[in-house]
Amino acid sequence: MDSRSDGEIAVIGVPVYAGRVPEPAAARLRAGVRGGGRPAILAVVYGNRAFEDALLELRDLALELGFVPVAGAAFIGEHSFSTPQWPVAQGRPDAVDRDKAIAFGRSVRELLEGVSEPADLRPLEVPGNFPYRQGVQPSSICPETDARTCVLCGGCARSCPSGAIALAEGSVLTEPSLCLRCCACTRACPAGSRVMRHEKILEFGRMLSTQYAQRREPEFFL
Repeated sequence: MDSRSDGEIAVIGVPVYAGRVPEPAAARLRAGVRGGGRPAILAVVYGNRAFEDALLELRDLALELGFVPVAGAAFIGEHSFSTPQWPVAQGRPDAVDRDKAIAFGRSVRELLEGVSEPADLRPLEVPGNFPYRQGVQPSSICPETDARTCVLCGGCARSCPSGAIALAEGSVLTEPSLCLRCCACTRACPAGSRVMRHEKILEFGRMLSTQYAQRREPEFFL
C-alpha cells in the first residue's frame, strides 16, 4: 500500500505480548506497509490481564508508516498460557465481543462520515506510557516436543510467528532465543506432542487463572 485510494480504510490488528506489540509484527509492518494518508483503525488483542503500552505503540507505528489513526480498540482473547485446568479468558472472543466490535465499527463509520478528510479529526489518544515498557526478552524457556508421540507433520513450525521451529533429520528443533512463548505451536499440534513444561510458565498461567479470572470487556477509543 503506497498511496491513498479514496474510500479505503486500513484495519491494523496485532496481539499483545508482555504489554507490547510483538517485535516480529512491528518488523513486518515496517517492511511491507505504507499508509499514504489512509485512515486506520487500530486493534490489539490481549489475554484478559492488561494491554499496557501496546495500543499506544501501535498508534505510534501507524503514524510512522503514514496512516491517520482514527480509532483504537483493545479486545480480549484466550491467553497464550491458558489450559483446560487453568483457563484464562477461555472462549474469548465470544458473541458479546463480536456484537461490541460491530457497534464499534458503526461508530467509526459515523465518525468518518462527519468529516471531509481523516486529518480533520483530532489526534487519536489512547492509553499507554512512553518510553514503552520492556517487552518479551530472549530466554531459554520454550515449548518442548514429545518425540514419542510427534508425527513430524510440521504444524508447529508453520504456526510459529518468529520462525523458531524447524524440522530436521526426523526431529523438531527449536531455537529458544527466537521463541516468543506465544504457544501457537502447542495449539497447532494435532498429536498434543508440543507442550510447555517449564514450571515458571505453568506457575504464571496458574496465577493468571486465579488473579485475572474476572471478565474484562473490550475498550474503544475514538
